[in-house]
Amino acid sequence: MSKDILLVVDDHYGVRQFLSEFLSQEGFRVKEASDGYTALQIIIEEKPKLTFLDLKMPGLSGIETLNKIKQLRLKTQVVVMSGSTQDKALMTAIQKGHVKCFFPKPFDLEDLRFTLHSLLCSSHKGSKLRLM
Repeated sequence: MSKDILLVVDDHYGVRQFLSEFLSQEGFRVKEASDGYTALQIIIEEKPKLTFLDLKMPGLSGIETLNKIKQLRLKTQVVVMSGSTQDKALMTAIQKGHVKCFFPKPFDLEDLRFTLHSLLCSSHKGSKLRLM
């Protein structure tokens, strides 16, 4: 069983549960947050290797959460999830290198599995792999 902690941040309970179950079956410890404020607290306390972050959330949006992660220099790779692929703030975050990967909803589990393991293997080797 992996000791890596992953964080799933989404305001929709069903999405969090679906991803949490999938990631747990892949051997990871999973934390969940329903909003950006809770996500930041978990990232500070638990230091997850990878954070799956929804873009569209009430309160602190995904982009605002991402900006706080970078501003506070928190060490977690961020995979952004969204049903929208035409978000200008997302494109800016990708261009700045703040987003490790983007996953459109609904998810393709095989793509998710491959990307998940590629990102985590590259982080263990110190590689700068960027999957887009």
